[in-house]
Amino acid sequence: SDLVDAPVINEFPIAMECEFIEYQSDETGIGVIGKVLRTSVEEANMKDGKVDIDSLEAIAFDPYTHGYYKVGGRVGEAFKDGARLK
Repeated sequence: SDLVDAPVINEFPIAMECEFIEYQSDETGIGVIGKVLRTSVEEANMKDGKVDIDSLEAIAFDPYTHGYYKVGGRVGEAFKDGARLK
């Protein structure tokens, strides 16, 4: 990358190049804060000028169970579905 000193894996459909800001650690866990400098997405994973989340076939890591899980499928409408619970 011309922005950060880190490899970009070309086979991944989406890449986020970040600048390290801060490392945080306390009794509840650890975290890394960064600033996203550039996001690159394959055209095949775009729909109407936006990232098509379902096409990414993304996975998420759960540190509590040490498991990987598939991400996908819309489950609700932000700022609308929860409003009726107020």
